[in-house]
Amino acid sequence: MKCPACGRENRLNAGFCAWCGERLGKKPEDAAPEANTVPESGPTDLPSEPFPSPASSALDEAAQTIAVEESETPEPNEISAERNVTPLQPGDVLLDRYEIVELIESGPDSNTYRAKDRYGCAACGFDDNVQGDEYCRQCGASLEKARQVTIVERLRLEPEHYDLHFEQGERDYFVTVEPQPKAGEAPPEGQAVTRPLRLIWGRATDKGQQRDLNEDYLEAWLYARGSGGLLGLFVVADGLGGHDSGEVASRLATETVWEALRQSVWEPIIRGETLQPEALEERLKAAIKAASQAVYDARIARHSEMSSTLTLALIVDDAAYIGNVGDSRTYLWNAKGLQRITKDHSLVQRLVDTGQIEPRDVYAHPQRNVIYQSIGDRPDVRPDIFRLPLAPDDRLILCSDGLWEMVRDDGLEEVLLAETDPQRACERLVQNANLAGGEDNISVIIVQALAA
Repeated sequence: MKCPACGRENRLNAGFCAWCGERLGKKPEDAAPEANTVPESGPTDLPSEPFPSPASSALDEAAQTIAVEESETPEPNEISAERNVTPLQPGDVLLDRYEIVELIESGPDSNTYRAKDRYGCAACGFDDNVQGDEYCRQCGASLEKARQVTIVERLRLEPEHYDLHFEQGERDYFVTVEPQPKAGEAPPEGQAVTRPLRLIWGRATDKGQQRDLNEDYLEAWLYARGSGGLLGLFVVADGLGGHDSGEVASRLATETVWEALRQSVWEPIIRGETLQPEALEERLKAAIKAASQAVYDARIARHSEMSSTLTLALIVDDAAYIGNVGDSRTYLWNAKGLQRITKDHSLVQRLVDTGQIEPRDVYAHPQRNVIYQSIGDRPDVRPDIFRLPLAPDDRLILCSDGLWEMVRDDGLEEVLLAETDPQRACERLVQNANLAGGEDNISVIIVQALAA
């Protein structure tokens, strides 16, 4: 729809011009008068917002003081609705040059993005490289590392400072080149270099072929902001005690960890606080200790011998914090293959560490189920904490011993190679563990990182 005042095109059925604020949809005879004409006396249809059209700006002072008819004044809600800008998505490309990385801020009249400049050199700032160039035409630096820019998308007012302005569709874009860190230069203290990620995950559990009750418990919590920022917690707990309430211990341990981390990590980060890696590790350790105390108290109250293993992954942006007690495991799988992150708190693991048995002997050793530390077996516990960076296509595998003992590392890799979907991979691993004998309860969570 063309604006009768400024002549620019607007979307069909728009109420007001996105460029000058003029009311649209009027009959031609109702359009604003030419600049050198004097309007007839009586109410006019001037816009209520202070954005005069080119025609109205040329009216004499007397004409501009004409009252706006109240019945013709658009309601505030109508105005804001017409100005709403639907944000672009990560991966969208502007001018075949700027690739949107993330939405930084969104409002009714504007959106702000971080984007990659495909042709701008991050080393020297040269702008005139073209499609197909692998190296900067001015300094010879590789263009593989794209220059970062900020793009402000506005319907009306332009920002105070910008390096480039262009129009695409019905929108204005203002590009600002971000400062590029020098080679080897560390980011400012307290500022992390983050790579936007998103997570997909799957889970599966089964009582196995030789147990009457499933004492395992697994759960997941995920929070992601549209403008970037990621929080995830994934837990696998293997209850111990048989008919002595092992299933109570595994669930209580999981829920206590979540409640502790919700208060110490989740809520502060959502409020905008920045927690350093060391602080996150300490709070994760405190949450696991709180879980052990809770299970221990319940164990004493019930006069039972219940306890639980625990393996978990706390994910904050592009880092994973792994906590472990007992012989449930967390693995990392990526292009380098399968890597076990945790170390079992078991007798057979100590025998392997001291060279008394080979790692392959663990699966058939008569004391393979003897562990020397679990959640709830004593008031205090000493969890292992590991920190590792996450990259796109990394997968974390959290599982109870009923899975890894049955399918072993080779079986894990075989399924991970064959199944790209985390949920299907979990279901297939549980099926394979049952086919191998299903000697214990079987539980697994697979978390996959993807580029946002």
